[in-house]
Amino acid sequence: MDEKIFFDRFCSSLQNMKKLYELDTLHDALILWFGEYYLSLDPNEVKDRIVIDSHAEGIDAILIDQENFRLIFIQAKLVNDFDSTTKNFPENDIKLTLQGIRFLLRGDYKGKITPELENLVDEYHELDRTAEYMTSVLFLTLKRKPINNKYIEDFKKDFSQVDIEFFDFEWFYNFYKNTYLTMMASPPESISFEVVSGLLKKDNPQKSRVFTCRGKEIARIYSEYKERIFQQNVRYSLGLRSKSINRQILETAEDNARSLNFWYFNNGITIVCKKIIEATSGKVISLENAQIINGAQTTYGLHEAYIKGDLKENVEVLIKAIQTDDRNFIENVTLYTNSQNAIRLRDLCSNDPIQLKIQKIILESYQYFMERKRGEFDSLYPTIDAKRKFLGKDWNVRVFSNENASQAFLAMFLDKPAQAKTEKGRIFLKDNVGFYYDIFDEKDSLLAEKFLMSWKLLQYIEEQKKDYKNKYKSAEKCTEEEKNEIYKYDFLLHSEYFIINIFKDFLKEKTGKNLSSKDDLVNLVTEIDANSDVIKEIYETIKNELAEYINKIKTHPGYYHNKFFKNEKSIGLIRNFFKQKYSFVDDL
Repeated sequence: MDEKIFFDRFCSSLQNMKKLYELDTLHDALILWFGEYYLSLDPNEVKDRIVIDSHAEGIDAILIDQENFRLIFIQAKLVNDFDSTTKNFPENDIKLTLQGIRFLLRGDYKGKITPELENLVDEYHELDRTAEYMTSVLFLTLKRKPINNKYIEDFKKDFSQVDIEFFDFEWFYNFYKNTYLTMMASPPESISFEVVSGLLKKDNPQKSRVFTCRGKEIARIYSEYKERIFQQNVRYSLGLRSKSINRQILETAEDNARSLNFWYFNNGITIVCKKIIEATSGKVISLENAQIINGAQTTYGLHEAYIKGDLKENVEVLIKAIQTDDRNFIENVTLYTNSQNAIRLRDLCSNDPIQLKIQKIILESYQYFMERKRGEFDSLYPTIDAKRKFLGKDWNVRVFSNENASQAFLAMFLDKPAQAKTEKGRIFLKDNVGFYYDIFDEKDSLLAEKFLMSWKLLQYIEEQKKDYKNKYKSAEKCTEEEKNEIYKYDFLLHSEYFIINIFKDFLKEKTGKNLSSKDDLVNLVTEIDANSDVIKEIYETIKNELAEYINKIKTHPGYYHNKFFKNEKSIGLIRNFFKQKYSFVDDL
């Protein structure tokens, strides 16, 4: 692939991402793409941390990588055409960004920057004070690296502990070609292992072989096929987190004394495939369309030791290979052989009877499509014509995910708005700390209607949030009085799940609707769709009351919106405030 073809394809990918996540610019899409596919962060989290101010001290986003304990300042630069990719990143932009970061790290920034940037910086400092996180400054650009690093060198004299990295056109080109495309590609047609010892055979109900191979075999296979060797669910959820490898895996594989015991210390690797082929000698096993469903950490660790030249010859790994075409069986094996992973669990729960039931009711009764897993709708209806034929010309507003609906349901009906915002990983978790059985209650005969109504209401609130964001962006051009009037509602950028929780009480009081009645729930969907006066009145009331409450507490030491609206105790405080004015608001 030449560089021009890459540029065109990559820009198309950014256009699609901009549309999918309703971003303002391709610039924001570049940050989101990088955050999802390189940093392996939740794209919705990245979206919320993109700075929406036009003058933000040269900072475009402040990301939090909790997996690797990194706090990340990002500055991104796009180009308008391919010819501009040969230009160098402007040194003055580096200067301005590093000056801005210097001010935000050590300066008295309170009240001197926009409220939303201040919110993100407050959160940065609170996490930085724990001494658990390292700070990175990342420059993303489709240009070339700067000619001179003098501003970086000056900055490093005062902030030696801060990492500064450039991801330029060449980096994006190589990452896209060698990694991103292989993540999306089909599994390898065939891989082979030399069996060292211990071939165990099981042919019913699924043909399986358990054997030991050398660690270098795994490292070699990953070197050749990269992310293609992982099951798609594992690719999405683990991404490229080689930096978060369990250090014990790496250290054991490299240590002269401990490497002999790697087989005993490690759980091994589980692989599913279309076909298992054994050599007559029994010394070689080939697997067709093989995908690792458990053991990504082990694979990454062995590969890292291998490319460093430190992987010991005596490192051996236990392999469990299973021959099957049964998608449900594969998903269950993935579930039961892996440590729990939030994103992957959604896919693995997708064929539960309760998921199928909700999807069917919502589709057949109300002509909405609830996706049980990522990409389901596009997979079933790949073209615009197919989508329109199935759901009508407004198909794009009639598709939603069970994850988003679950978040709305969790906030509205289970009074957990903070958890809906920050702990969506627990939605599809089925153990005693998960929300799965609380949300997907088989006994609730109105679950489909509650899902649809709460999701529709959340969409309405999100639309108001989008309108406010546009006002917020225009505030810099306003008078000081007008600016303050706009900024007093900046909590709207964080409070959607809390608003939907309070909405529940107002809906019952102002519309007389019973949220335990199917007909009333369906009527509320109609009211929301019509943007009725009562819906608008309720929203404005809640918005203004919240503004009064937040204005009282935001001067408290240590307050910032991100912390308040992620704290599960906050909903109790808010509901108590509303109850003093509106007796119909229930206690938690």
